[in-house]
This record gives sequence, C-alpha cells and structure tokens, in this order.
Amino acid sequence: MSENESRPDLEGNKPKVQPPLSIEDGLTLARQHQGAGRIGQAERIYRQILEVEPSHPVALHLLGVIAHMAGQSSTAIELINTALANAPEYFGAHCNLGNVFLDLGRFDEAIASYQQAVAVKPDYFEAYSNLGLALHNADKVDAAISNYKKSLSINPKIANTHCNLGNAYLSKGQLDNAIASYQQALSIDPDFAEVHCNLGSALKDQGMIEGAMESYRKAISLKPDYIVAHNNLGTAFQKIGNLDQAAVHYRQAIAIAPTYANAHSNLGGALWGLRRLDEAAECYRTALENDPTLYEATGSLGSVLLAMGKTREGLEMETNGFGVINFNANSGLSYNFGKRA
Repeated sequence: MSENESRPDLEGNKPKVQPPLSIEDGLTLARQHQGAGRIGQAERIYRQILEVEPSHPVALHLLGVIAHMAGQSSTAIELINTALANAPEYFGAHCNLGNVFLDLGRFDEAIASYQQAVAVKPDYFEAYSNLGLALHNADKVDAAISNYKKSLSINPKIANTHCNLGNAYLSKGQLDNAIASYQQALSIDPDFAEVHCNLGSALKDQGMIEGAMESYRKAISLKPDYIVAHNNLGTAFQKIGNLDQAAVHYRQAIAIAPTYANAHSNLGGALWGLRRLDEAAECYRTALENDPTLYEATGSLGSVLLAMGKTREGLEMETNGFGVINFNANSGLSYNFGKRA
C-alpha cells in the first residue's frame, strides 16, 4: 500500500517523497484516525489496503464496522463475514458481527455470533456481556443472567454489565438482586444516570418511594433531559397521591420529548385523578396519536369519556382498551383483551 505524501522543503530544495507505508503501518494509522473520529480518512486507508490485499481480514472487518456506523448494515454484514471466511478465529470480528445483528434486532444471529466469539476466546468478557444483552432481548433472561455473571467473573469492574445484570433481575422481579447490582454499578461509576434511574424503579417496586424519588432526582441532576427519569419521578409522586407534582414532572418529560406517549398517558391519569376530565381526555388522545398500541390509554380514555357522559364512545374505547369478560355455559369464562394491531 502506498501513502505517498510530498512535504515542502523549507530550505527551497526539491520536496521529499515519503516511503510507502506497510500494511501494518497503514492499519495502525487507520485505527488512530477511526479512534479520533476521522472516519473518512480511516475508510480511505482500509480501502487502499484492500486494493493491495483484497482478503485482508482486519481491513475488511474494520471497514464493515464503519459501514454499520454509516447505516449500511447489509454491507457491514457482508464485509465482516468475508473477513471471517478468511480468518475464522477472528474473535473481535465475531463480536462486532454480533453487535450489528443486535442493533438490527436479529437476536438469534447476534447470539450465535457472540457464542462464536467466546468459543474462540473464553475470557472475552465483552462478548459475554453482549451475549447477555442479546439473550435478554430474546426473552431468555436466565441465560442472560448467566452470561452477565461470566463476564463479571472475568472483569468485575464494568459498570454497564452490572447495570444490565440489574435490569435482568428487575425483569424477573428479583428486586433485592437488582438493587445490589445497581449499587455495584454505582460504586464503579457514581455518575451513571441510567443506573440511578433503574435503581429508582427497583426501589419503587419495593415500596421504597422516598428512595426511588432520590434516585430519579439524582439521574435528572446528572442528565437534565432524561425523559424517562422525569416520567418515572412523576409516577412516584402519583403513587403517593401527589397528583399535582406528578403532573409537573410528566409535563417536564413532554417538554423535552413532545411525542413521548407514556408521559402523555400518565399525565392523563393524573389529570383524571384531579377531575380535570377534558384535559385528561386530550392527553390520552395525544398519547394514542403517538402510540396507538397503548391499550391502557385507550381503555382509560373510554373511562374518562364515560365520566363525561359520552357513553357510546366511552364504552367502545373501554372495550377496545381493557377488553370484556364473556361467560358461556358450555365453555366457561373467557377474557377478550381488546383489539390488537
């Protein structure tokens, strides 16, 4: 590969031409560019390497990473797979291929790629952690927990892995374990806003509302535009019956993200509790405009409309959102959970 560059001679002599870079020197330079965010320069060097050595696995792999960053995921998959065809033991490429599949929501393929990575490199803690995330997304929570623990047994100092382990425990309702994992993450990174927010949710589910509020406030202090923390702080106030303060925090979430359907729906609930029915109905309608699959908002809107005396529309919305119970003498009790898209 050539990376010839003429340099001006300050003494007025003929410019000197730099000798060609070796492929290894080119890779080092390209990685430096990529690490510093100079993606175009890195891409140019990787392509120059491939002109000289079309099957070079590192250049193919890292060019694939750049393609995925640019939103060209199909190209990324093709490039990384080509790299792996030339270097099947290339564990970093297996892991990054898994990352591409994970971002695309192709969880089974992500799982397979991460498993290939750890098969080649059994102490690859990053791949175990990512494998856990893919498994969790695929609703294989117990397997996710096992892989997060494997990752942490190799490197216990990764706050993000402790956080993800906490999320897995939280999804199983194992609140003590979730809280312990979040606290461990915060002992490593005290300014991890997402962990403070998730810790708040675990504490709220345990009935520790004051502690939950403190965690949500800490998350917001670290990340003022954190819409989930604003919304969750509103739900904590609503849980203790302080509907006015709940509404304040839902409105803060909406001010940051006007299309955030959950906050509109929750604001509707707070306003309904305050008997501000017209405003509540408007909030539920806005929530459904932004997310028609919020069936609880559909049912709640129906209940508000019934309270406003709009019986026909209210009954229809309640049925669509909450469903109806049917009893048949032959088949027994059945529940229709409302319409689904």
